[in-house]
Amino acid sequence: MTAERWVGVSEAAGAWADAAHDILTQVAGHHLAVITRADLAEQVQSRTQLRTRSPYRTWIGSVLAMVVTRAHAEALPPLTSLVVHRAGGDVETEESVTQARFACYRRYADDIPADVIALADAEARAKEAEAEEATRARRTGSRTRTPRISKQTAPEELPKICPTCFVQLPASGVCDECG
Repeated sequence: MTAERWVGVSEAAGAWADAAHDILTQVAGHHLAVITRADLAEQVQSRTQLRTRSPYRTWIGSVLAMVVTRAHAEALPPLTSLVVHRAGGDVETEESVTQARFACYRRYADDIPADVIALADAEARAKEAEAEEATRARRTGSRTRTPRISKQTAPEELPKICPTCFVQLPASGVCDECG
């Protein structure tokens, strides 16, 4: 095993990005797992044996940008969505981040509950059907007039999913798992 070396950020960035990709792939292998920026920074330095005296806040963003570029080039899910600023700090996440994380778990994790996958698939099919209908309406809207329907029936509402742990929410709307 080689000894740790102290290096400049630019010298180590490529090796850190490779290590970060591997670490994030491991994180994605566990449903609902995330990693803080600080933990990722420490792990990439430990794994590569390349250390810097610069605070991680000054270089972790460029390392994550390299991971994004690689994931995009290899058609991988957005692994950087698994990185949080601090433990327990991302209780409220945007839907796009939740979807990105789920794409990572779906690709790498073997421990996603089957009902969570079924609900996610149903939601994706509903969104796809909605998008197709909107596209159809735009295409035909300029050429023909859509007949009016006197009485509309409400579409069946899909169950609500917790954006943090991806389980179906109870009627109260508050997740039993994560509160």
